[in-house]
Amino acid sequence: MFTSIDRRLSFKHPSVLPHLKAWMSGVIAGTRSKVGGCFARSRQRRTLREIAERNDFHLLKDIGVSREEAFREADKPFWRG
Repeated sequence: MFTSIDRRLSFKHPSVLPHLKAWMSGVIAGTRSKVGGCFARSRQRRTLREIAERNDFHLLKDIGVSREEAFREADKPFWRG
């Protein structure tokens, strides 16, 4: 069983540091990707709402959704896929 002092010392061991850095890089990259996806989804839904509000039936038909489906999708929060 590690004590708190043993745990602190184990992070200073040279072989642990590269693994810790790699893990943190993965966490940061994953978070960045998730946030970027949320921004993109928000922008897409805002654009979809604008198309539906303009009654651009030709464009809605091109993307394969009805006006009601466009509003339903646009009303979803950005964090829901």
